[in-house]
Amino acid sequence: MLPRDDSQQNAELRQAFLKHLPRRVETVRKRGHRVCRGVWDVNTVTLLFQDVQGLAGAAGRYGLVEASERLFQIEQLLAPFIRQLRMPTAEDRTGIEQQLDALAAAAEPPAPTVRSARDFAIAPAEKLSSNIPIALTPPAEYWRRFSHRDVQMLSSEDSGAAPKVLALRVAAEPDTGPAGMPNLNELNSRLVNATSVFGLEAAHADHDERKRVAAELAPASALLPSQPPAVVREVAAAKPAARPRTGRVFYLSDIAPFGRELSQQVGAFGFVVERLESPEELKEMLGSLAPDLIVIDSGFFDQIEHLGEFVKRVRQRVPGRLPLLAFSHSNDLNARLKAMRAGVDAFVPLPMPAHEAALRVRELMQTEGDDPFKVMIVEDDRSQAMFAESVLRKAGMECLAVTEPLDTLEKLERFKPDLILMDLYMPNISGMELTAIIRERDQFINTPIVFLSGEQDSEKHFEALSAGGDDFLSKPIRPKFLISAVTNRARRARLLARKRVLDPKDSTTGLFHRTFVIDRLNELLAHEDRAQQSGGVLFIEIEGAQSLREQKGLAVYEPLMRQVGATIASYARPDELASRYGDSSFLLLSPARGIDDLERLARQMVDGLAKELVEVDQHSVPVSGRIGIAGFTPQIADAADMLNAAERACSRAKSTAGNNVLIYKPEVITGTGGIADAIRRALATDGFQLLFQPIVSLHSTGEEQYEVLLRLRGDAGEIIGAVEVIEAARNANLVAAVDRWCLAQCLRVIEDRKRQGRPVRLFVNQAVESTLDDERIPWLRQQLETRRIPPDALTLELRLSDVLAHMREALAFFEAIRKLGVKVVVDEYDGGLTALQLLSVVSADYLKLSDRYTKANGGAEYANELRTLVRAAHDAGKYVIASKVETAQSAASLWTLGVDLIQGNFVQQPGTELGFDFSASAL
Repeated sequence: MLPRDDSQQNAELRQAFLKHLPRRVETVRKRGHRVCRGVWDVNTVTLLFQDVQGLAGAAGRYGLVEASERLFQIEQLLAPFIRQLRMPTAEDRTGIEQQLDALAAAAEPPAPTVRSARDFAIAPAEKLSSNIPIALTPPAEYWRRFSHRDVQMLSSEDSGAAPKVLALRVAAEPDTGPAGMPNLNELNSRLVNATSVFGLEAAHADHDERKRVAAELAPASALLPSQPPAVVREVAAAKPAARPRTGRVFYLSDIAPFGRELSQQVGAFGFVVERLESPEELKEMLGSLAPDLIVIDSGFFDQIEHLGEFVKRVRQRVPGRLPLLAFSHSNDLNARLKAMRAGVDAFVPLPMPAHEAALRVRELMQTEGDDPFKVMIVEDDRSQAMFAESVLRKAGMECLAVTEPLDTLEKLERFKPDLILMDLYMPNISGMELTAIIRERDQFINTPIVFLSGEQDSEKHFEALSAGGDDFLSKPIRPKFLISAVTNRARRARLLARKRVLDPKDSTTGLFHRTFVIDRLNELLAHEDRAQQSGGVLFIEIEGAQSLREQKGLAVYEPLMRQVGATIASYARPDELASRYGDSSFLLLSPARGIDDLERLARQMVDGLAKELVEVDQHSVPVSGRIGIAGFTPQIADAADMLNAAERACSRAKSTAGNNVLIYKPEVITGTGGIADAIRRALATDGFQLLFQPIVSLHSTGEEQYEVLLRLRGDAGEIIGAVEVIEAARNANLVAAVDRWCLAQCLRVIEDRKRQGRPVRLFVNQAVESTLDDERIPWLRQQLETRRIPPDALTLELRLSDVLAHMREALAFFEAIRKLGVKVVVDEYDGGLTALQLLSVVSADYLKLSDRYTKANGGAEYANELRTLVRAAHDAGKYVIASKVETAQSAASLWTLGVDLIQGNFVQQPGTELGFDFSASAL
C-alpha cells in the first residue's frame, strides 16, 4: 500500500497517468485492430486483455469513470474467447473494434460544460428578429473577467469601482440586441480592434488619428448597468504593448561543433535559431528585426562590450525586453564584470554540454515570455491597498487586494501569487502570524513574502523576517522602489521554480525529483511492446529511520537521509533514475536491466548500505535497508500499480527471515477460490468499490435514485464484476457478509445525502441467502433507527429466479422488509405465465424487466408482450423499470409502451459520484 500521508504523491501519480493516457489508449486501440483484422492469436489477445484490464482499474482509481467503463466493456468482450479458447465471428470482431474506436473519445479530458439558454437572462422571444443574434445580459462586474492584456484599463481610485474601460459606442440597429441590449459578439470584435489601436499601433499613430479613434469611443457605463456613470478619460502616456513573441533567437557563433549542436538542441525546443557568423551581420539583422533573445558565443566574448553598447541602443527603440545571453571560457570576476557592464542578462561559463546550454537558453526564453507577475496585497487599510494595487497594475502586474486578512488562505489557493505583499499590523491576526501559517503549506513555502509597514523598529523587522518573510519595505515608499522590489523578487522566484522543473536532478545528492521519475515511469509503461520490455523499479526502505528521527530530531535526520540518497544514487547507471519517494524511502528506476540483474543490484545495495557508517553530528550511524523489486509486466497498469507492487514486495521482505530483497510476483486471481481470498481481504479492509447509475423516471418526477453496482479490484489490477463476486462469495459462504457490507455502505451514503438536504433513494441487489439470515431484519431496523434514515430511501432487489426457487423464504422476507417501510424490487422479470401469476402474490413495489426487452430489436419483437406485462403490473399497483437501455430509440419505445423508469448507459454510465441532474432528465 502507498503511505497514508501521500496526497501529494497521489496527485503526482494521477497527473503522470493522465499525461500518458491518450498514448496508452491509442496503443490498445492499434493492437486491438491488428488482432481483429489479422490472425487471431490467443497469446496476443491475452496480452491485450491484460493491458485493458489493468488500464480499466487505473482509470477507475483516478476518477475517469467513462474510460474505465469502456475498457471494462472491452474486457468483458474479450474474456470469453480467452477462457473458452474459441475464435470470434465477424460480428464479434466488429463489436470489439467499435468499442476500441469509442475508447479514444472516452479517454479525452472532459470538455467544458455547455450551458443551455435557460442558464442566462434572455430577452423575450417576441422581441427577437431572424437577423438579430441573441444577446445575453452581462452579469454584474463582468469587467473583472478581462485581464489588462485584453483591454486597456485606467486605474480606479474608488474602492470596488470598475476601471474606466475604453468601450466602443453602441450604434443603432442592427448592432444592438433585443431590448436595447448591445450585441456582445460584435462589441467583442470591435473592442479587440480598439485595444490594438491603443497597443502596439498607438506608438506609431499620429495625434489626429488617436483623436479620431477616441471620438468613436463611449463611456463604459453603457455596458455596465450595475455601475454608476463614469467619465471617459484620455489614455495618458500609454505604455507600448509588449512586442509579439516569435520564438526567434539570434545566435552569433563561429563554426565550432558546440555552436552547431547548440543550434540543433535549441531548435528541437521549437525555437527559430538564426545563426550569424559576424558582429556586422548581427548588427544588420538587429537593424531590421528584433528577436526574442540574443546569444553571443564564447568566440566573440572579447567584443562583448562593443556588442553590448549596440544592443543597448536597439533596446531603446523597440518595445519590451530584449535579453542578451553570453557564453565565455573565462569564469573569473573580470569576465563577469565585463558582461554585467555590457548589459548581459545571463552569463554562462564553458565548458558545458550542449544540451545543458540549450536548457539555459530555453529557461531565459520562457522567463521573458511569462505572463505578468501575480501579486497578492494583504492590507486591512483599503486606501493603502488600492495605492499599492494601482502602482503595480500600472507596471503591468496582476494584483489581488485582500482587505480581510482572515480571507487570505482561501484566496491564496485560487490566486496562486508569485509574491505576497504583507502588512505587519492587522486586526484579528498579525502579518507575522499569517506568514507563519502560510509557510506551513508546502505549495507556498517558496513564495516570496515582503512586509510593507510603517514600523521603524529594527527588532520588529528581524522578528518579521524570522517568521518567514523575505524582505521588509518601510512606508512611505516611492512607486519605482516598490515596483523594483516586487519585480526582482517575483522574477527570482519564477526562475527558481522553473529551474526545479528544467533541472530535475539535485546536484548535491544525484537524486532526481520524484515527479520527474514518476513521469518517466509512466512513459515507459506507455510503450507498445510491453511483453518484450525489460527493466523495473527498486523500492528501498531505510530501516529504523523513524525511530532515529524521533530520537535525534529533524536536524540530524535530514542530513542522514541526504547522505543515504547520495549512496543510492551512486549505484545508478547513466540511464537509470534514483529519487527520494517518502520520508524514509527511495526509488531506483531502471529502463533496461533484466529482473535477475535488478536482484543482483539490490543485494549489492543492501550490502553496501549495511557496511556504511554515516557520519551525522559527530556520530557514526549504521544504516540498513530492505528492497522490493517490481519488473515491467502486462498486469502493471500505471506508475501507482508499479510502486504499489514494489512496496508490497519490500514489506514482505521484512517478514521473510534473512532476506532483505524480494521480487514482486502478481497474485493473479484465477477461479472462484482466488476471488474468495480477494473478497475476504476486501471485507476486512473495505476494499470493494461501489458505482452508482441513475434510474430516471419517464414521467419527470425528479426523484434522485440510483442503482448500486458492486465491483472488486484484484491485486493484478483486474476488475471483477458483481456476478463473479457473488458466485465466488456463494461458494465460500460469504455472500451474506458481502450483502451486509453493501447495505452498510449504502445507508452511510443515504445518511450523508440527508444531512446535505439532498435525499436519495438507492436500489441495492441482495442474494437469496440474505433472506435466510435471521439477523438481517433486526440489524436493518436498528441501522435505520440509529441513522434516522427514512425507510423508503432504500430499495432491495431480488432476482425472479431466486424468488421462484425459494418462494416461502422470499415472500416472508419481502413482507418483513415492507413492514419496515423499505421498498422491494423483483429483478430480471419476464412475461412468463409463472411470473404473471406471481404479481398477485409477491408484495413488491417495482418490477425490473429482463434485458431481453431492451436488447437490440427486442422492443419491436416483444412489444405486444411487454405492453401486456406493463398493464398487468400497473393493475397490481407496481412500477416497471427497464434496465440496460443503450439508445434514445429504445428509451422512446419503452415510454410509448408504458414503462415508468429506465436505467442504462443511455442515461449515464456508472460512476463513483451521485451528480446526475434529474431535473433535466425528461425525454
